[in-house]
Amino acid sequence: MNPRLEIMHRIAPVPNINGSPAHCLIDQMIEVHQALDAAAACMRKWQPHGRDYQIGGDYQADHAEFRRRLTLVEELAAQYESEAYTLATKER
Repeated sequence: MNPRLEIMHRIAPVPNINGSPAHCLIDQMIEVHQALDAAAACMRKWQPHGRDYQIGGDYQADHAEFRRRLTLVEELAAQYESEAYTLATKER
């Protein structure tokens, strides 16, 4: 896992009668996961291509930066999915 995500603390709400129902919290986490997945898919369509660097620019550096950013979004999406799954399995 990316070191930046390792320093993140797990988001782990504790459903109770005075708070949001567990299914709402899970649905919201899944919604964030899906939005991040959609963002990653959009990013993949846009990724740098060598044909756009024929007369200049640093394709290697830009592609490496793109991969770094995409990895962050993918790992963040996976984290929300994992947290939703954890909460859902606790509620059974």
